[in-house]
Amino acid sequence: MIRPLCLILILASSCAFAQDVPPVKPTEQAAAPVVQKAASKQVEVSAKRLRIATLQIFLDQEAFGPGVIDGKIGTFTERAIETYIDSKGLKSESELYQLSQSSVSQPLQKVIVPDAAQKYVDTDFQYGDDRVYQASRKDMPYRSVGEFMAERYHTTVEYLMHLNGRSKINNAFSGKELVVPNINPFRIEAMSIGRGFGKDPILSARWAVVDTGDRQIRIYEPLSIHPPETKGGFFGLFKKKRQETLEYGSPDVKVDLTAADEAGATLVAAFPITPGKPQFIRRGTWKMKNSVQFPTWRFDDALLKTGKYSKDGLVIPSGPNSPVGVHWMGLTRKGVGIHGTDNPSKIGRGRSSGCVRMANWDAARMPSILRPGAVVIIK
Repeated sequence: MIRPLCLILILASSCAFAQDVPPVKPTEQAAAPVVQKAASKQVEVSAKRLRIATLQIFLDQEAFGPGVIDGKIGTFTERAIETYIDSKGLKSESELYQLSQSSVSQPLQKVIVPDAAQKYVDTDFQYGDDRVYQASRKDMPYRSVGEFMAERYHTTVEYLMHLNGRSKINNAFSGKELVVPNINPFRIEAMSIGRGFGKDPILSARWAVVDTGDRQIRIYEPLSIHPPETKGGFFGLFKKKRQETLEYGSPDVKVDLTAADEAGATLVAAFPITPGKPQFIRRGTWKMKNSVQFPTWRFDDALLKTGKYSKDGLVIPSGPNSPVGVHWMGLTRKGVGIHGTDNPSKIGRGRSSGCVRMANWDAARMPSILRPGAVVIIK
């Protein structure tokens, strides 16, 4: 059982048809407004929003999370743009747009709602903060097929309605055809309750910075390691440490990283986050202790208010609408972790009581980027 300290208040007409397949890359991009038939009315998708959605899809594919894919420039898309340009040495934002259009020439696709929706959707589920009700359930599911498909394709229910029409999303079901962003889907059905991920020679040697000011987590390749080495005798104490680069991924090297080391590091990925409330942020250098899919969550009101466990805690079951989402990464700082969320559209717009929230689709891909043993700096 995970026991965190935090309490989360928390296509074009020529588009491809797919059964949950990876994004395709056709040779032509629609330049004019696109019209989609949805239900009994016409849905118009502007060229401007398609262009922005294309950029967002590209950044998401490159592991520079832009937040939700919705064809709008928001704070997290702007931050992802800046981070990508700086890390890749691009000359301008215009160059990035050109790169995205050549890589993702078709931003939208048609897919079939998979049968998995039947397992993970319960329209009777009462979303909210009633922890007693939640503890009585066997899971914390999606509330609608629209919510299931929105998270699956890294977007919002509102954007799916924009692409398909409100009626079509409100009445979606397994086997229904929908237009969605052309992104690799987040396959919740591929996850398992309690599945853990251990150390990895490469992924555990990486390190991360949780920037509570920029509301972003950045993951880096290992830096050169500089172990202390001095000459013998009294005068040797004053000799500077010799710089020595150890092999990439050295498993047992202890290194005292600081946030300032970011300037000399190679950035691997960056994702938007919601940090804890200022009074609960546990700044410092920690390590990732564990990495677990579909965690349960112990709600303890006394712990949240006083920092001490009580006997009145409630166990909240796992699921996409769990307050800790679908994936938990605990740190060596007791009670603090990085995890998913039950409301991805509010990432960065709210505060948790101590932990670090990510969108479920971003949290779920972390085991392929960062593993237990990795250094995590909260600044």
